[in-house]
Amino acid sequence: MALVTICKYRRAKTPYFLEQAGLNLYSLEELSWFLYHNICLADRQMFDERLCRWLDEEVGCPELARRIRSGAGASGSSLHNLVVSVAGASDLFGSAELTALGERLKGLEKLQEQERLKLRADELLGAGNEWAAVDEYRRILRMHQNNRLGMGFYAAVWHNLGVCYARQFLFWQAAECFETSCEYARDPETERQADLAKRLAAGEKPESGKREPDAADPQRKLLRWEEDYRARQRR
Repeated sequence: MALVTICKYRRAKTPYFLEQAGLNLYSLEELSWFLYHNICLADRQMFDERLCRWLDEEVGCPELARRIRSGAGASGSSLHNLVVSVAGASDLFGSAELTALGERLKGLEKLQEQERLKLRADELLGAGNEWAAVDEYRRILRMHQNNRLGMGFYAAVWHNLGVCYARQFLFWQAAECFETSCEYARDPETERQADLAKRLAAGEKPESGKREPDAADPQRKLLRWEEDYRARQRR
């Protein structure tokens, strides 16, 4: 694939907001690139009427929009077909690359549901979308525990959930997650992160061990912000 590619279709005046990654996309090529490199974030709900209208009205791809509407509305149509249709429409990827994409999608279909959700959550975390990643990790933990996946799998889920909270400065929650991770599979690094999170939650600077003034109680303020955010999501 060339380093520079001329867009086949027009650049959208109004971007398509991709909720899964918190991104604004302005062309079919950008959407295709995202799907090719982040297939774990794709789901059938993504291929909805909002996407079809954007492809039709903003990008000038009425035929692709028609195919997506037809495929998304058919009970037998697979996510595999929808993803490959969009990725292949931009001419960014050759036949060999699209075949490889199809194989990756088939591989995902063979995984346990919890494994697919974790890959999705890991990609969200890697993209800096901690709020969405938390929801996916929590979704895994609400499911019946799958003994086939082993203790290490759930240790990793709890650890990554702790990372999400730590990045949001919710250190008490992060510490609890790291400690729970160690109950599944003890790991010295995770234990160190649990200790660090508890010290930060207590207002200590790890390098000095001294407690910082906490008159405004920023931890409680962050928790209130989180509760307010969740409440707005439910409206």
